[in-house]
Amino acid sequence: MERQSTWWLGGVLALGILLILPIFLSAPGRPLFATDNGSWTIASNLIHGRGYSACDGDYFPFCSPANQATAMREPLPVLLMALAMLIFPSAYAVLVMQSLLYLGTALVIYAILHRKDRRIALLAAFLWTVSLPVLSEIENDNGELAAAFFLSLGLFHFLKGRNGAGTWQWILAGVFLGLASLSRTVLLGVSVGLGLALLVTGVKDSTRKWGQRLLPSMLLLSVVGLTVAPWIIRNQIVFGQPVIGSTLTGYNVLRMNHIIAGDNFQPHYVGSTEGYAAIDQLIETSNLGGLENEAQMQSVYMRAGLEIILQNPLRYVGLSLYRFLPLWFNTSVDLAYEIKPRLMDHFAAVQQALLLMAVILSIGKRQKDNWPFILILVLGSGAYMAIGAQLRYLVDFMPAVVILAARAIPNPKFVSARSSRG
Repeated sequence: MERQSTWWLGGVLALGILLILPIFLSAPGRPLFATDNGSWTIASNLIHGRGYSACDGDYFPFCSPANQATAMREPLPVLLMALAMLIFPSAYAVLVMQSLLYLGTALVIYAILHRKDRRIALLAAFLWTVSLPVLSEIENDNGELAAAFFLSLGLFHFLKGRNGAGTWQWILAGVFLGLASLSRTVLLGVSVGLGLALLVTGVKDSTRKWGQRLLPSMLLLSVVGLTVAPWIIRNQIVFGQPVIGSTLTGYNVLRMNHIIAGDNFQPHYVGSTEGYAAIDQLIETSNLGGLENEAQMQSVYMRAGLEIILQNPLRYVGLSLYRFLPLWFNTSVDLAYEIKPRLMDHFAAVQQALLLMAVILSIGKRQKDNWPFILILVLGSGAYMAIGAQLRYLVDFMPAVVILAARAIPNPKFVSARSSRG
């Protein structure tokens, strides 16, 4: 397998093309990217001269022709979709772009691992390719595939930097992790966490001078900050206040956590109908003028959500722990939207259970080699569990998940060495 790894990798990519083919064949006759709050809508407005704008009354109640400026979706997926539509003005162009991100991530995952063990590299690329949650995102416009692609590129250069490949690797790692953060806000926290962990490991390394210890983390964090800065500055200009990620963060803090204040609290995923009722109640009891922009409404939602959390801390902890199940298995998500589980949903649950067992086994075996992937998994999962979680969010950092899962298989050299000693 190692001698013919290029052919095997070609087979994995060919399998990926076969798996996405039904999506293209079923596309005619049905609407693609039809929501009012996705990246497609904003990209369409952008290329038609209406600027970075969109408005969904379910999230933002004060829509008007003069109040359409938005930051509810991070900019990079929007810009990529706009570029695809400029090349070919059709939703099919965006499907092609999503497919390229999906296949490209498989290639980068292989590149991350192939120098040490091509078998593990091929397995990780295969696990990404056949992941049902990943495949389902090809026809969604929420930014998960862009986030996963740029996260994997950032990881590639991060690991090359750790192996002594040079200063430029830290700069490139910062650029790609910054682009991942501009695809999904949660990855900004992940990127900062990687930079701080790099700082700690550098400080502990007494074999190098202080400048050499601090340079990698300082470069990484600085470049991530510079990459994200234009989005923050744009939001400051448009809304009169900085918005680091998405204006949906405050909305989700309120929607997903308001249930802990109820008399009959039961942990569950909060569907749109239940969430809209909470938003309507808040608006009815607030002194809002009706001219607030998205950033101002985000602040209102955030304050109300945090107030509920501070009043019910134990229930909040219990709800956050429960959200591990929706994050990994989509538990209660379909029920919240009154959707009957399909056969593929059951297959996805089995697939996720096997991945989770492999990840746990891998963490128990090789913490020293795996710490960047473990840190990504812990920070990403923790952020979503703290606010709101469903299975598609796991796709943001699925490259780290499949790498950990693939590394659970035994190293043949290690096994043969043990056998010879026995």
